[in-house]
Amino acid sequence: MTGVELALLGGSLRPGSVSERVLRACADLAADRGARCTVLTAADLDLPLYQPGATHRRPAAAELLAAVRRADGLIVVTPTYHGGMSGLLKNALDHLEDLASDRPAYLDGKVVGSVAVGWSEHGAATAVAALRTTVTSLRGWVTPMAVGVNSIELAALEDVDAGIRADARLMRRLTILVGQVTDFAGRGSAARLVPSA
Repeated sequence: MTGVELALLGGSLRPGSVSERVLRACADLAADRGARCTVLTAADLDLPLYQPGATHRRPAAAELLAAVRRADGLIVVTPTYHGGMSGLLKNALDHLEDLASDRPAYLDGKVVGSVAVGWSEHGAATAVAALRTTVTSLRGWVTPMAVGVNSIELAALEDVDAGIRADARLMRRLTILVGQVTDFAGRGSAARLVPSA
């Protein structure tokens, strides 16, 4: 698959976190499928709180919006905080309100895969549900596959990246999710098929 542009958003403020490493594993899987990936992590998403109607945005906000506009699809990975997504990621998604006047608006026609990383599968599942709700509110097309990652064992490893690659069940689920994002995005933007409301 060639020509697919993806934006991958990571919601952890901690460099090298399990969540960021899962994000990078998704980027590697997508690149293996021929996708061009823009990976945005804490340094890129550490934005001031979203303020509707503000006339000036920081360059980082403009870069986020540009990456999302270019993207045929997105993969969003968040750490789980009290059953939901991180404030960093929620704030970045709130900044997508600035896409309201685009045609198509928001994430309309873009496929979005959701991944949450937490100390339990239950917590990760509730964060995935929150992500999917927010993405749907932004008119994104959520993938059937979403992934909740129990990070308690991964976080204890000296080489987290190797631990992710060695976890056959996790890699199978991430591969399915990335495949759904790249395959749907590769069929052409649904925005060209379905008019924006």
